[in-house]
Amino acid sequence: MTRFRWFVALAIVLVIAIPIVAAMFRGRGVGSVTIATRMLVLRIVLGVVFTLLGIIGSVLPIMQGWIFFLLAALVIFPQSKFAMKVMAKAEPKMPRLCGWLRRLGIGERNESEETGGQA
Repeated sequence: MTRFRWFVALAIVLVIAIPIVAAMFRGRGVGSVTIATRMLVLRIVLGVVFTLLGIIGSVLPIMQGWIFFLLAALVIFPQSKFAMKVMAKAEPKMPRLCGWLRRLGIGERNESEETGGQA
């Protein structure tokens, strides 16, 4: 019975998330949504999905919830000190994955933040 509930919860999350992401990438001609706005919406949607999976995983013994909470934190807060520490620890073990995440803007600070806001 618990597997059925898990499947239903995951199906509900996907039914909600897929139309949002599809609408986000649909071209609207003049005045279409910029790529930065699309990435922000995608990060928020992924963060919410990972948080819900983390909650489900913390209840079910089948899934590990902490992994999804970690992913949600990295996706929602990509330039936090926590993300920087996680990326620094993971880089020696997974350099290709960390490079890909850095290209997406996760785990790196802006240059203005590094200099203390001085230009």
